[in-house]
Amino acid sequence: MNKTDMLLDYLKRHSGNEFISAKTLAESLGVTDRTIRHYVKSINEKQPNLIESSRVGYRLTNNMATIQYPEKNDHMDNRRFYILRRLIKSSDRGLDLFDLADTLYVSDATIRSDIMNLNRLVTTHNLQIIQQNNRYVLTGDEKSRRKLMIDLIDFSKPTKTSIEEEVQRFLGPISLQELMELSKNSFDKHSVHPNTYFFKNFIIHLAIAIERATDNEQLEQSSFPIQNRNATSYKIINEIAENLNKKYAIQFSQADKDELAILFIGHIKDDEISMDNYASMKVSKALDHAIQEISEVYMLDFTDNNFKTRLLVHVQNLYNRLSQNKYTRNMSVLNIRIKYPIIFDIAVYLASVLANDLNVEINDDEIAFIALHIGTFLNSQNDGNSKINTVIITPAYLGQHAEIEKCIEKHFEDELFISGIYEDVSELNSLMSNDLVITTQSTEHIRNRMAMVNTEFVNIHEFITKHDIALISRAIEKIKHTNYTNFLKDKIPELISEKFFITISDDFSRTNHGDYCRELSRGRLC
Repeated sequence: MNKTDMLLDYLKRHSGNEFISAKTLAESLGVTDRTIRHYVKSINEKQPNLIESSRVGYRLTNNMATIQYPEKNDHMDNRRFYILRRLIKSSDRGLDLFDLADTLYVSDATIRSDIMNLNRLVTTHNLQIIQQNNRYVLTGDEKSRRKLMIDLIDFSKPTKTSIEEEVQRFLGPISLQELMELSKNSFDKHSVHPNTYFFKNFIIHLAIAIERATDNEQLEQSSFPIQNRNATSYKIINEIAENLNKKYAIQFSQADKDELAILFIGHIKDDEISMDNYASMKVSKALDHAIQEISEVYMLDFTDNNFKTRLLVHVQNLYNRLSQNKYTRNMSVLNIRIKYPIIFDIAVYLASVLANDLNVEINDDEIAFIALHIGTFLNSQNDGNSKINTVIITPAYLGQHAEIEKCIEKHFEDELFISGIYEDVSELNSLMSNDLVITTQSTEHIRNRMAMVNTEFVNIHEFITKHDIALISRAIEKIKHTNYTNFLKDKIPELISEKFFITISDDFSRTNHGDYCRELSRGRLC
């Protein structure tokens, strides 16, 4: 039973004609007064006027008989995914029926129903849940289990649009699109061209800072001694903060600005802070442990360096906030928990490891932010895997780079993943792997500086022409053809046994060929 169901159940059992205060409800459900208000609003949006509000509290109206709990027969909710995860992890011992019922606060009949529905799911992946006395065991090979987990996570992860919806819900009256445009303008003004993953990550943290400022919960002091607040990152943050203050009267504390500036670690050359001197050894070690745990349990690779760095900044900032008893409320927590139960489950698991290692308590609001981090990473990882990794090298003169990016995305959004825009090849990490480089500069010069063997280079005009579009299209087809050829070279030896190959000598005559074919058709050569 989720928290909204628990709220309805509590009101049904205790309210009668009396109102129950938000404080009493919050204590009963282990949440805040504000979260109770959010639950009530969410319930009444789905079933109007079901809960009556007053200045003294809440009570159910006479519409109680119309309450519709979500149908879960075929729904992969938190509980069922939790059971499945435990079954995969405890493949040898299995799970005890009654222990599961006690742990999840449900009846053994509910667990049996869950197992029956899960069995229908796992059999499609050549797996089966069998019952041995009162224990359930998941049978099948490791490869099938991994495929099942990956498919479930892939199916349930949030899309680019849904992530934006969650952040917009969190921002309330402030327009997310306006916030993104405002931030992008400041980035462009200071010639900072982040990739999509970094920008999404930044917007999430900017939304967190806005929520703290709105609730008057700003950080009081910076947790890290800042030596230089004249760096490019601070110029960008101060400009964004000034614009938000003018339009929405939002005032960031200096400590909040410091937190936002820390996000630029590794993205701007003149910033002197590095992760080594920002994140404490204690937090870094705890996160490494947590990532190792979720990678093993959920059978996905969460060891991507970019993901670890972004999440480490978030966890360090979270640890700093908890040390100052500052909490960030997330009005979207319930929605995230219901819409993306598997992603939320991963976040809960990661948070539990962190909480244990760091000896802190991480509430659902903060876990929902971690879930957004994980969802954003999985979403961008999918983009990176299915699209051609591309960088653009062009001067940022009069916003020319932005127009080039916009035009390329318009024509090739489904095929190219633009990982960065640079003014000069010297800004590009020589170790980065890029399939395609699009540039307004000399391709020979860039090719020699980058020394990349398998990279395609396309030279375009400052104002993209139809001919430029055709050149990019040809380069894309060439990359796809090369990738497919390499795929065949790797896979054919795996699929066809060596004994089915023959070596034909130069004197292999037509007569010999006929004899060979006849013997082969009779099965004598196998």
